[in-house]
Amino acid sequence: MTDCDLCGKAIPAVIPVRVFRSRLKFAYPEGVWKGLCETCLDSSQETYLSIDKNEISCRRNKCVLCGKKGRVYPVEIQIPDFSKGVIRKKVNVCTKCLDSINETYIRFKGEQIEGSVCEHGHEH
Repeated sequence: MTDCDLCGKAIPAVIPVRVFRSRLKFAYPEGVWKGLCETCLDSSQETYLSIDKNEISCRRNKCVLCGKKGRVYPVEIQIPDFSKGVIRKKVNVCTKCLDSINETYIRFKGEQIEGSVCEHGHEH
């Protein structure tokens, strides 16, 4: 079991997203991998699609994925809670991490579509 790096949900496998931590750029110039559950990936993608690239975010804080301080956008996550079921919370993610999440989302959904069609063209 592994945990989602945004909501903390323990699942058998997470979806790897490459982020570039500024403090580790010399040790890991190709970036480091963070794992997201499908719910957090979908929510992050919704935020990515809703932001206007020309509009500057008025939120200045620290990105939860890469730790970079600067302009961030709120991503709504669902934290599992045994007493309340699900707690909705907003976390801050920078544009660079949202771009990386978008690339991962496109690749992940493409793999899902390819996996649902077998070699004979039948959907499963």
